[in-house]
Amino acid sequence: MSDLRRPWFTLTKTGAVVPAVFEVLIGLFGLVVQVLNIASGVPVQALTVIILVVALLLIGQGVADLVWWSKDGRRARARQV
Repeated sequence: MSDLRRPWFTLTKTGAVVPAVFEVLIGLFGLVVQVLNIASGVPVQALTVIILVVALLLIGQGVADLVWWSKDGRRARARQV
């Protein structure tokens, strides 16, 4: 079993930072838009709640990916292999 075996929640294979940052940014954008939508006084629809949940999951995925790859020099080792 490889030392660089990724857990189920990490998507990038080489420790690339850009995809994880995009995940966080897209998630934050979706979160802000949905919170503004809810705060506007419009009745909350099911689609709003679904997008809100997906946005939170994207933020969590991006942060988990960044944190996992930043530990113990994993990013540098993956790029050497």
